[in-house]
Amino acid sequence: MDYKVRLLKKADLQKVYEIEKECFLDPWKYSDLEYEFNGNPVNKFIVIEADGKIVGFNNFMITFNSATITQIAVTREYRRKGLATILLNEMEKMFPKEGEDIVENVTLEVRSSNLPAIKLYEKHGYEVVVKKPHYYADGEDAIYMVKRLMLCH
Repeated sequence: MDYKVRLLKKADLQKVYEIEKECFLDPWKYSDLEYEFNGNPVNKFIVIEADGKIVGFNNFMITFNSATITQIAVTREYRRKGLATILLNEMEKMFPKEGEDIVENVTLEVRSSNLPAIKLYEKHGYEVVVKKPHYYADGEDAIYMVKRLMLCH
């Protein structure tokens, strides 16, 4: 399978919104995605194309020495093909590697029922830190995870 990872373009927002609605129980509004793309100065958006079409995305923020995965999604048709791993790896390649803003850790929240995602994150070095009770609008708990990229000596 041929794939390509690139930064999101404005013309991609509608497709990302369609993936958003397919993949999340409580999807963001189009206007929320548009704000993250246009208005949030610390936000980054990458998309992954397979077979010539956008099939996934990673929306993340870099603030000071930390990054936060806001959302990562791959369409049902393209899951279990390693694309989420590619999105995670490409995200990390975008982190500052030197200077004051070097990213030391990556954080995220994931639904406690989303076992495939939790296993994916654990496979990539993320550790469960705490459970956040009733985090989501429907009352489901979130699992807060962190990946430490730099160990303090």
